[in-house]
Amino acid sequence: MPSSHISPVFVGRGVELTALGEALSRADAGEPGALFVGGEAGVGKTRLIQEFLGRATANGAVVALGGCVETGADALPYHPVSTALRSLRRRLGAELDAAVAGQEGELARLLPELGEMDRGQPETDSRARLFELTVRLLERLAAHRTLVLVLEDLHWADRSTRELLNYLLRALTDSRLLIVTTYRSDDLHRRHPLRPALAEYERLRTVTRIELPAFDRSEVRLQLAAIHGEEPTEQVLGRVFDRSEGNAFFVEELASSIPGGSPGGISDSLRDLLLVRAEALPHDVQRVVRIAAQGGSEVEFRLLATVTGLADDELIETLRTAVGAAVLQPSDEGESFRFRHALMREAVAGDLLPGERSRLSRRYAEALENDPALVRSGERAGRLAGYWFDARDPARALPAMIAAAAVARGRHAFAEQHQLLERALELWDDTPEELRHQAMRQGVDDGLWPVISPNAPGDFVDLLAAITLAARLAGERERALAISKRALRQLEGDPPISASLFPRAVGSARAEDAALGGGDALRAAWFWIERCQLMRDLCRSDGWDEISRAQKLVKGLPPSVVHAHVLTHLAHWYINHQPGPLAIETAQQAVELCRMTGA
Repeated sequence: MPSSHISPVFVGRGVELTALGEALSRADAGEPGALFVGGEAGVGKTRLIQEFLGRATANGAVVALGGCVETGADALPYHPVSTALRSLRRRLGAELDAAVAGQEGELARLLPELGEMDRGQPETDSRARLFELTVRLLERLAAHRTLVLVLEDLHWADRSTRELLNYLLRALTDSRLLIVTTYRSDDLHRRHPLRPALAEYERLRTVTRIELPAFDRSEVRLQLAAIHGEEPTEQVLGRVFDRSEGNAFFVEELASSIPGGSPGGISDSLRDLLLVRAEALPHDVQRVVRIAAQGGSEVEFRLLATVTGLADDELIETLRTAVGAAVLQPSDEGESFRFRHALMREAVAGDLLPGERSRLSRRYAEALENDPALVRSGERAGRLAGYWFDARDPARALPAMIAAAAVARGRHAFAEQHQLLERALELWDDTPEELRHQAMRQGVDDGLWPVISPNAPGDFVDLLAAITLAARLAGERERALAISKRALRQLEGDPPISASLFPRAVGSARAEDAALGGGDALRAAWFWIERCQLMRDLCRSDGWDEISRAQKLVKGLPPSVVHAHVLTHLAHWYINHQPGPLAIETAQQAVELCRMTGA
């Protein structure tokens, strides 16, 4: 619904539109490229992109739009790419299905609607293959048409999305593809992960970076005139310009609070400025707006109806009022709603009382557990984990985090898997022991652990093992090393505990190796092999001491998957440091043991 608070006239941005248009022309000619559009929150990035996309569509380009989520990004890896591909599938239908033919199982990690994901071992080479298949898919779709892929709010992007984008920028050639992203420059603190990435992107010939400045006084004048239908007085213009500092969103907010043509009636604080429109809504509409704010960046209509308890017709009328007041806006499909500006959602959510936030999060979580179909299947686990975590209920949050981590691992989103498992680690001590075991058992069933014994329950060391592996695959080697040390202290310094991560040994270790039980010896050996890889990667040793310790631990034990790993790494060490007959013999033994144990 149109709102009188939003300028119907597109103001300024001639230089930026020219740059976008030139990039589109190059893409039309078969030269792919990318533009990164930055600016402070509310400066007008979204409005600029909307204007550009309207012109691109009029020229025959196909547009795919995806936005990064503000909260729970770790639980929703690849979300903006998945959203963009989903919109492409709705638009292109059979053509996209034909383009992915034969690769549905792998590309389902990005687009779950394609079917079941392949359940192979999620190692780094499989992740690279997923990225390459994504490049091929986009190149096929952009072979005979210009395709514009838009990823909004990149400052909220999960790490896997950033890594996939990094791959796309370097791998795309000879296609009519234009990638456009937006990000908040004022959110890029010194250690923000996007900051160094942008510096690297700028070195690429195909990448252009644009920074949107705030409006000057003449542009604010044009914006106010368009909103009110008449020229503002110098008093109004000066007050609005000074208080908004040329930020387009703040100009709109200030313009909507000018009764009878003179500014006033609102606080000087930014928070009050953002809340003033929401607080002007009727009480029942404010309630729905507050509930929507706690639901995340975007909330589905059916989910919102369940949490609010309103009938469909009543909720529709309530949402109509919020949309008419330019507080909420519907998605393109009309199946979900989001705040017109993320800053407003932050302000509304921040205005909730702590107990109110946790209770609303619990209601969202319970609604989703009772009816999983309220959200897309690919987002269910991550959303549920985020809701239970915000509900401050460790007993429900721990299983949800582990389930979401399993989904992230299946999608090769190792960085997000690592962050979810770290949250599970935070929740561990506050979760009853019985519920811990249930959660770990579910992790076994979901294939979360590296190697498992189906006959043993999970425990704390299993969680440490999963974190170690996820952190290593995500490139967080220092953290992986610290966790592996912690696990080895517990295994080698405490009484033996039951093994579930590794196959339970039949029989016992030899007397000189009896400090650990057979199962714990296997687990300790696995951690020593992990440490071997980490020490090599960090250039701190050649790994021999770690391999030797692992060899000693598995000596005398029946053949196992862990034993196969030890021999494999031993053969690798010999080939690199002492190549010769012993290296070949060890490698042959490793192959035989892998076949025997199914490693």
